Amino acid sequence: MTVSDVARYRFANQLIARQTARTPAEVVAWLGAMQAQDFRGAKWSVGLRATGVSDATVEQALADRTIIRTWPMRGTLHFVAPGDVRWMLALLASRVLAASEGRWQALGLNDNIFAQSRKVFRQALHGGQLTRNEM
Repeated sequence: MTVSDVARYRFANQLIARQTARTPAEVVAWLGAMQAQDFRGAKWSVGLRATGVSDATVEQALADRTIIRTWPMRGTLHFVAPGDVRWMLALLASRVLAASEGRWQALGLNDNIFAQSRKVFRQALHGGQLTRNEM
């Protein structure tokens, strides 16, 4: 196998050279998880890999929860299939949280503050989703 063959297979398997997916959910499920440094880049990455998918289509998939935006690995943005979120978080969250502990301590955050915050967030989100600014 040549370097060109490897590149061709890689582009095909990452749905760049052959766009067989038709929805954001199909793209994310095929790839397992999609990582990006920012939200716009993540949406573009999904749209690039599916036929006829627009920014609005990806936004609707997030609103419908057919793809989930989360931070399961390394603290960076990922899109994940709904069926994969729980096992990924169970496997990876403790490591991400442990790596963040020093930063939280430097900011004066502790278990009591996190417990109070959880109550506030649960109450605020009980009726649905809110933007970051609304939170």
